[in-house]
Amino acid sequence: MRLRVLGIVGTLLLVIVGIVSGVLLQSVSRDATADLQLNRLSSLNRFVHLASQADRHNDLSMLQLEMDTYSDLYGEGLLVTIGQQQLVSGPIDPANPEVAGTVRNAELNLGLNQIPAIDPFSNSSALLSQPFGNSAQVLGSVTMQVNLETARAKVLEKSSLLWLVVVAIGAGLLLLTNRVTSWVLRPVHRLNNAVNDIARHQAPVRLEEQGPPELRELARSLSEMARTLANSLKQQQELIAETSHQLRNPVAALRLRVDLLKIRLGESVDLDGVQAVENELDRVETLLDGVMRLASAEHRLTEQSAGESMLLSVEHGRCIDIVQMLAEEVERQTEAARRFGNLLVLDLDEAPTAPVVAWCNGFDLQQMLAELLENAFKYAPASKIVLSVASTPKAIEIQIQDHGAGMSEAELARAGERFWRAEDVRQSPGTGLGLAIVDRLARANNGELILASVAGAGLKASIILPRAEQHEAVSHDS
Repeated sequence: MRLRVLGIVGTLLLVIVGIVSGVLLQSVSRDATADLQLNRLSSLNRFVHLASQADRHNDLSMLQLEMDTYSDLYGEGLLVTIGQQQLVSGPIDPANPEVAGTVRNAELNLGLNQIPAIDPFSNSSALLSQPFGNSAQVLGSVTMQVNLETARAKVLEKSSLLWLVVVAIGAGLLLLTNRVTSWVLRPVHRLNNAVNDIARHQAPVRLEEQGPPELRELARSLSEMARTLANSLKQQQELIAETSHQLRNPVAALRLRVDLLKIRLGESVDLDGVQAVENELDRVETLLDGVMRLASAEHRLTEQSAGESMLLSVEHGRCIDIVQMLAEEVERQTEAARRFGNLLVLDLDEAPTAPVVAWCNGFDLQQMLAELLENAFKYAPASKIVLSVASTPKAIEIQIQDHGAGMSEAELARAGERFWRAEDVRQSPGTGLGLAIVDRLARANNGELILASVAGAGLKASIILPRAEQHEAVSHDS
C-alpha cells in the first residue's frame, strides 16, 4: 500500500516539478533572450546611425573600421548595404540564402528585430536587420549575425542548476511523503496484523492506538469488536458444554424409568419397543459424549490459538515417547480389535533406534489414537490395521493404516467437518464427530491431521506432531 501511495504522490510531484520547471526555464530563456536582444538592437541602431552618416559624407572607411572592430570584439558578423555597395565584417556570408533574404526584406523596409527564444538547444546564430533612409525611400540596411553561443551557455548553466534544485526539492518532498506515509500506514499495518491475529487465534488482541485520530478511533472499535467476538465464542462453547452436561441427567432418568417399566410390566412388556427406546438412549448418550469431547477439543484449540505456551495451555504438556505410547495403545485396543475381527499390528521396522519424542499432551494423544482406531474398527472390520511411526528432524508422524474401503477425494475433503458422515455409512452407529475431534486436538498440540486414501489399500490417517528436543526429559502422561 505504501508503494501505491508513493507511486501516486510521486507521479503528482513529477507533474508539478515538470510544470514548475517549464515555467522557470521559460523565464530563464526569456530573460536571456531579452538581455541579448536589447544589447544587440542597441548596437544595430548604432551602426544604422554610422551607415547613414557614411552615406551622407560618402566616406565608408570609418564605417568599415567600426564594423571590423565590433566583429573582432564580439565574433559576430555585420553586413551593411548602401545603394549597390556592401560592407562585410566577421563571419557573415552575403551569399547565404537566409542572409540574402533578410537583406531583400530590409530593402522593402521590413526589418528583423526579434531574436528567437534562446534555450540549450537553440541555433548558434540569429539574424537582426534594420533599414535606414529618408521618408521617401530606403537607402540601405544593416544586417547583424548575432552569436548565440555565449547566451546559450549561460541558459544551459542556469537551467542545469535549476534542474538540480528542482530535483533536490522533489526528492526531498518524496522523502517527506515517504515518512508521512509510513507514519500514517504503520498503524494500518498493525491493525491488519491484529485483525489477522484475531481471525487466526479467535481471541481478543489489544490494539495500539497510534496514528491520526481516525485510525486511533478505528483501533478502539476493532478492540471492542474483538472482545465482543471472543466473549460470544466463549459463551457458545460454554453453552454447548453445559447443555451437553445438563442433558445427561434427563437421559439417565429416562433410562432408569425404562428399566423400572420393564420390571413392572414383566412378561407383558413389548421387548422390541423397549429395545428401540434403549437404542435411542444409547445414541443420545453417544452423541452427548461426542459433543462434549468436541467442545473440549475446540476449547483446547482456542487456548492454543490465543498464543498461550504449550507449557501452560496443555495441562503440563510433556515430551512423549511415541513408540511407548503406541505400544500401550495397541495393548489397550487389542480386545476391541478382536471383537471387530481386526488384526492390530505395531510396525516399527522403519522406526529410528533413538527415542522418538514428541512435545504434546499425553491425554490428547491417547484420545486421538482411540478415536482413529475406533473409526478403523467400525469402518474397516475384519481387516489388518497397522500403526507405524515416521520421523523427521522437526516432526513426528504417527500413521494408522487400515485396509477397508477407503474414502473418495470429495469425502476426504469433508471428513473433518462436524457431524458429517459418508453416504454409505450413515446407517451404521456413529456421530460424525470423531475426525473433527482428532483434527482439533492435533491443531491444539501444534500439529495436524492428514487423511489419505489409496484404492484397494484403505484409509491412512497421519497425526503430525512437533518433535521435542533430544536433551529434554522423556516422560509419559498416563
